[in-house]
Amino acid sequence: MSSDVMTLNVGGRLFTTTRMTLTSNPDSVLGRMFDISSPFPPAKVIDGAYFVDSNPDVFSVILDYLRYKTVIIPPTIPPEALQAQARYFGLDALVEEIEFKKLTSKIRINAGGTVYETSRETVTKQPQSMLAQLAATSAQEIFIDVCPKAFEILLNFLRSGSRKIPPNTNVCTESIGYAAEYLGISICLESKKGPGYCKISWIDDRRDKSRFCNCKMLGFRNHSQIDDLVDYSTKTQKRRRTSGRYDGYDMYDYGRYDSYDY
Repeated sequence: MSSDVMTLNVGGRLFTTTRMTLTSNPDSVLGRMFDISSPFPPAKVIDGAYFVDSNPDVFSVILDYLRYKTVIIPPTIPPEALQAQARYFGLDALVEEIEFKKLTSKIRINAGGTVYETSRETVTKQPQSMLAQLAATSAQEIFIDVCPKAFEILLNFLRSGSRKIPPNTNVCTESIGYAAEYLGISICLESKKGPGYCKISWIDDRRDKSRFCNCKMLGFRNHSQIDDLVDYSTKTQKRRRTSGRYDGYDMYDYGRYDSYDY
């Protein structure tokens, strides 16, 4: 019967659906596999569930597509992975729809009145962030109430991993950290000391000499205030506790451009 309730074991995860859903695309592998009138052999039953050797996260998207005839790709699943599995199951219409979404994956982000255009792939690089969730559920344009210049710096960070404040950038440094926290974007590098400690990995290029920029300067008030500075002239390591105010150490004073833990 088309209304039969079916249990599938997909890669070790159980799914419950109906025969009607599985056969909604009769020419697909799943459609022929679960059509009782088809000569195509059904999946093997293990402990009362039909076993399907597939990625369960990806299959859950395919199952929803068979139910509702629309596809929503979570930020945690690469479109290419979904497209490969859809092709394996003979879901040609889904393959074409994913291809269309890939071609139209551009998104416009209005940050405090300034519009930036980028790809959904860029803004979903940190899938647990609020920015990624907004991009996954919104249409072609979203609005976020953050400093435009701060967002531009964060966008460049997501694109290339660059942790730099470019020359001639008129931005309040602390607004970068505020925007990152608001959007759920992690911009720090964790130190070997563990949680709460970060490496000084940002560079401020707005002055005559580039300077290291720590988390306190970026507006993160909940991070440790212990700096490890390396004196390359004596090859000895100095440890000092700051007052929470960034003194501004020229990177040229140390002769190199490394990240220091604090």
